[in-house]
Formats: sequence, structure tokens, C-alpha cells
Amino acid sequence: MKTTGPALFRQKLLSTGDAFLRLGEAGQTAAEAERIRAIRLASVLRNTPWMMAANIANASVALIAFHNSSLFPWIAAWTLMVVGIALVTGFGSWQGRRLPPRETASLRGSRRAVIFAALLSALWAALVLLFYDGANEQQRLVIVAITVGMMGGGGFALATVPPAAITFSVVMGLGALAALSSATEPVGIILLALYLIYAAIIIRASLALCESLTIRVRAQMAAAEQRDVIGLLLNDFEEHAADWLWGLDHDLHLRRASSRFFEQLHYDEAHAFGRPFWELLPCSGSSCRMLPQMNGSDDLRQMLEGRASFRDFEICVMRDGQPAVWSLSAKAMVDAKGEFAGYRGVSRDVTQAREARNRIEYMARHDSLTDVGNRILLNEELDRAIGRLERSGEHFSILLLDLDRFKQVNDMHGHSAGDELLREVASVLKSACGDANILARLGGDEFVVIHTAMNAPRAATELANRLVEALSRPFALSSGTARIGVSIGIASAPLDGSNTDILMRNADLALYRAKAEGRNRFQFFDRSLDAAARRRNLIEQELRTAVANESLTMNFQPLVDSGDGQVLCVESLLRWNHATLGAISPAEFIPIAEDVGLIEQIGAWVIRQGCMTAAAWPETVRIAVNLSPRQFGGTGLYASIAAALRDSGLPPSRLELEVTESLLLKTDTLVESTLTAIKALGVRIALDDFGTGYSSLSYLRKYRFDKLKIDQSFISDIESNRDSRAIVSAIIALGRDLGISLAAEGVETEGQYKILQTLGCSELQGYLIGRPMPSDELSSFLTSRAAASSVRQRA
Repeated sequence: MKTTGPALFRQKLLSTGDAFLRLGEAGQTAAEAERIRAIRLASVLRNTPWMMAANIANASVALIAFHNSSLFPWIAAWTLMVVGIALVTGFGSWQGRRLPPRETASLRGSRRAVIFAALLSALWAALVLLFYDGANEQQRLVIVAITVGMMGGGGFALATVPPAAITFSVVMGLGALAALSSATEPVGIILLALYLIYAAIIIRASLALCESLTIRVRAQMAAAEQRDVIGLLLNDFEEHAADWLWGLDHDLHLRRASSRFFEQLHYDEAHAFGRPFWELLPCSGSSCRMLPQMNGSDDLRQMLEGRASFRDFEICVMRDGQPAVWSLSAKAMVDAKGEFAGYRGVSRDVTQAREARNRIEYMARHDSLTDVGNRILLNEELDRAIGRLERSGEHFSILLLDLDRFKQVNDMHGHSAGDELLREVASVLKSACGDANILARLGGDEFVVIHTAMNAPRAATELANRLVEALSRPFALSSGTARIGVSIGIASAPLDGSNTDILMRNADLALYRAKAEGRNRFQFFDRSLDAAARRRNLIEQELRTAVANESLTMNFQPLVDSGDGQVLCVESLLRWNHATLGAISPAEFIPIAEDVGLIEQIGAWVIRQGCMTAAAWPETVRIAVNLSPRQFGGTGLYASIAAALRDSGLPPSRLELEVTESLLLKTDTLVESTLTAIKALGVRIALDDFGTGYSSLSYLRKYRFDKLKIDQSFISDIESNRDSRAIVSAIIALGRDLGISLAAEGVETEGQYKILQTLGCSELQGYLIGRPMPSDELSSFLTSRAAASSVRQRA
């Protein structure tokens, strides 16, 4: 059905009216608008008594201004109307002050405010319209001053309700416009301008104030909603959380607590409230296994009396006869004067967490395989021992243990058996050391004992004897019986040092000496070990420089044919003449080179130099070069030999490499494949020092050697010792039967020479024939030997 013209006009008018009443509510939800509207109207109502008082006062001023005017009766009637409305409105507002504030307000409230503003402003506009023309100059000034003041005061009093403020200002402005528009004097025009400016300011200020109020109310609503949510969460927390809340007054007495608090304490509220907090908690009076230093009721009381906030203060309590750990955190509260007002706190049972943390800390400080201490625990205990030494002079010793023959157990029984053995060893060491000593595993098969005693060296001797004896017994493993031993190095504080690094270093030096002297024993540190270590470090540093600068040299010692004395081979011998240390024996610097990884570089240099030098010798003379077992640890040995032969032009048959029986103990494929590859080059392989150490005839069957060198220990007493002569004779016969040439080392007398010649040893070497000599001397020696051999042949 189509809307008619009047109805449509009425509908638009109502819609425009509603939009006007909703000024200042843009962007608000319906709920927000109703709540904010109630606050805005309440603000107007609070100002209403003062606004009505101002109306009565200003009306009275106008009445007084016209007391001698013919318009006085009309002014009096107008004044009575203003006073009547003001009294009724003010009285109603005064009575409503006791009513609770409304939470919401509809548009009807805004409409009433607009109607009231229109009525009141119309009365004040009538003052200008009806009486301005008939008033004298002074009365006109009073009218304008009063109405301008009422416009400003009323507009700002109604500012929180923009429709009412605008209505009030516009109605008064229109009245002023109608009365003053015909005025020709400058004052009237100025006053008219003031009316218009005031009206614009009031309208803008009203809308801005409404917007500010909207922002503030929205913030209050959000805060109230948050408080409600927090309240709900807090109630839920108190009912279901594992933590429990409590509050103390300024005397540290319990004043409030959650239900969980009373459940934990087995108290009812009547017996708990008003009592000191530390008396309520079941603090344990005995040591707590979960806390290194237990906090009890006295500690808690001292903490609370400090009146400062604290966090995670742990105390040991008794729960059903078992120790437990509770954690307390609290905030110190202050009143408006800044004085202490008590605590608000929370507590929780952290027993399981503490046990888990203790377990983690234990695992971090103990070896997972043997369950003894690890390096972390060792360093901590050493720091404590040094602290006691500094404070009270308490002596202690460090015993550094290294298991003997442990690698053999690993090789023979497997790594699982090695782990089993380490666990058994740790158990034996725990029993032997007792609770008074600290036992830790450094890694591998190394252990450390910290032994505290005022007579440290003597007590350490007794302990070391017990440990050596305990580990000398056989260990029954799942894979069989294992026999090991232990070497122990001992350093005592403060005699051998007073800090961790020095003591551990000195114990390590003592251990090194114990292993060198035969193992399965202990050795105390002494200053000679320190001097030896310093010399070793110096030699290591200087050796690196010497290798880099190629300042090592080579001497040569000949091997001759036992029949005609002709030189068959020359052994190259490494020498090192240091500028300040003098001549350093190979027996000293070669092991160091092996330990620090220089032996491969040195060995490659020796092979190359030997081949280069031998290339200038007669074709009948071979060069012999000693190889270290460490040179077989990588893949560079074969390459260095092949390169030396290629670059020097020396035939492979003239290069003879000497290996020791210790190399053949390694039954790995790398050693076998390297020896096979070297033989394939045509290079000769000699077995040095045969007859000593780990001699085994199985080596001769497994590896095809070209020469056996009989150790000089059998040659030195061959003239007087029938056993030595028999052994040498047997070796020579064995070599002859296997087709292997024989060489005897250490020939120093004519008698030895004759015996070896008679027994059929083909090659002889020793001081009798020639000492190690430089290359130039060797050249002269070869020339003289060749000449002598030629003379014998002609004779």
C-alpha cells in the first residue's frame, strides 16, 4: 500500500526527530547507547539544582533592573514563570538524588531533556523578544548580559546531552536574532555576533564532550568486563587449581585463604584465622632429603618479618609422615599511607617437581654408565676441597687412575664387555673408597678419587694400595674372566699445588711415570716429573719448528757382508742437533713426534731424503729406513714411498723398510693391505729387533719378510753366553730355511764378528764396522771399503 503525502511527511519528521535525539551516539551499539545515555542524563540531573538556582538568580536581576519601568508587571509575570519552573525542576532533582543510578536510559529521557531545554530557553528568548525594544539602554545591557550568560551556562550544563544543549542554544539564539536583527546601533550588532559564536561553541563542545564520554564509558565497560572475567577465573582457580591462596594482616596473622589451603593443612577456618602463619604450616624439624639446606618455620618467620615480597621460597614440611616441599610466593601490601599492610600469597606442593629437578641435577653430575661422578661433579668437589684448604687448612690428595690392559679386554671380549667391566670396576672403587672420598670418571677407563685427610700423603698411600690390590683380582664377566690392573698418579695439596689445574696436571705426570715403570702401581708426584714435563713440552715446541724448517739431519750406518766385508746396505738414522739443547736422542724425540702427530711428516721426509741420497751410491748398496707403527695409521705412507722412488730414480729393490714386531700386533686390514702394496712396489721389508718383545713364528708365515735383524741384546754376550749363541744360531738357521737373509746388530768386537761369520749370518752391523756418520763421511767410507774389497779379491 502506497504511503500518502501527509503520512510520509510525518514519518520523515519522526525519523529526523529520532536522528536528532541520537546525536553523539554514532558508532555505538544499542547496549552501549542505552548505558552511555543514562550516564549523560545523570550528569545533567546532577547539575540541575545549580542550573535552576542560576535561573532564579538571573530572573531576579532582570526584575530588579525593571523596577521603575512601565514593563515591570510583565517582567514580574515572566519572572514568576521562570522561578516556578526552576523550583519545581530543582525540587524534583533534589528528591531523585537518593534513588540508585539507572544503568540504562531510553530515547524518552533524551526527549524529555530536549522539551525541558526548549521550554526554558523559550522563556529566556521571550525576555529578549518582548522587552528589548521597550527597555532603555541600561536595561538592554542587562537583558543581553543575562541572556548571553544563560546561553553559555545552560548550554554547558546540558552539554552531555547534545540534543538538549543544541535546542537550548538555538532557541535562545533565534530569539536574540529576532530581537537584534533590526538593531542599527553597533552594540546590537556585536551582541548578535556574540550570540551566534556562543551557540556554535556550545554545539561543538557538546558533541566533543559526548565523544569523550563515550570513550571513557567504553573503557569502564571493558574494565568491568575484565574484572568479571578475572573474578570468574579467580573463583574457578580457587576451586580447582593445585595452588592455594592466602592473605596475612600487618601482624602476619592469617586473615583469608582459599578452600584448598585448609584442605592442605587439615584445619578449619575457625582454628586457622588469626594465628601466625608459620605456626600453621607443618614445617619439618628434621633434614629434608630433597633440599640441601632445609628451610623451616624459623626461616619462614624471618622471611615474613622482612616485610618484602618474595618468590619460590621452598620449605620442607611433613605430610602423612613423609617429607614434602612447598613453594611460597607472596607480595607485600601497603595501605594508602604507604605502610605495610600484610601479604597476599600463593603456595603449591612442588615435591614431585623438586624430586625431578634433583634427579636431573644428579644425572648432570654423574656418569650414566657407572653412576659415579663425572667431570662436572669432580670440578665442583675440587673447588669445595680447595675452599676448605684455604679456610681451615684441610689437606687432600688427588688420585688419578688409569686401568691397565683395558684395551685388550675391549679387543678380546667386545665393547659391551668393556662397559660391563667399567661398571664392575666402579663398584669395586666405590667399596674401596667409602663414603668419605669422592669418586668420578673422567671418561674411557680413567677415574679420579679426591681423598681428604690431614696426613694426606700417608693416607693416600694406604688408599692407593687398597685400590691396586682390589683391581688386581680377576673380574668375572658374562663373556669370560678379565684380568686388569691399575696405574695411579697421586698429587697432594698443598704440597703439590693449591689449584685444580696444577693438581690435575701433576697427578697426570705421576700417572705417566707409574705406567712407564711397569703399571699396576702408584706413583707420587715429585719435582723431577715437572722438570721432565717441561723439557717434553719444550722439545715438542722446538720439534715442530725443526720439522717446519727441515733442520733435522740424517746419519748413516753401514751393514757389510760377513764374508768379504763389502757394504751391502746402509741404515739411515735420524738426528737432531738443537742450537741450545744440543744433540737430542731419537729415543727422546721420536716418541714425542708419534704422540703429537708429527711422525708421518717426519717419516715421509726421511724416506725422501734417504732415497735422494742413496741414488748417488753404488748400485749394489741399499738404503734401509725405519718405519714407525704410527705411520701405518693413515693412507699417506704408500704414496710417500712411491713418490720418493719416482722423484729420486732409486730402484725399489734398493729401498729396504724396517718394521718392528709391535706393528704386527695390530691385526687390522689397513696394516696388511699397506704392507702388501709396498711389497708389490718391489721394496724390501725387514723385521727389526727380532727375538725381543712379542716374537712369534706366526708372523713369518703370515708376512713374507726379506730380512730378519737379530737384536743386539743377543749379540752383546754371544762370546760368553751359550744360550745367546744357541738362540742366534737357531734364528740364523730358521732364516736360511725360509730363504730370508739375516743381519746382526750391535757387533762391537772381533770375537762377535768371527762367531756370527761362522754361524752363517750374512750381514753385520755395529761400531766395529762403522759408527753412524754424515753423508759425506759415508761416501769416503764406501770408497775405502770398495777399494779394500778389490784388493782382497786380487789377492
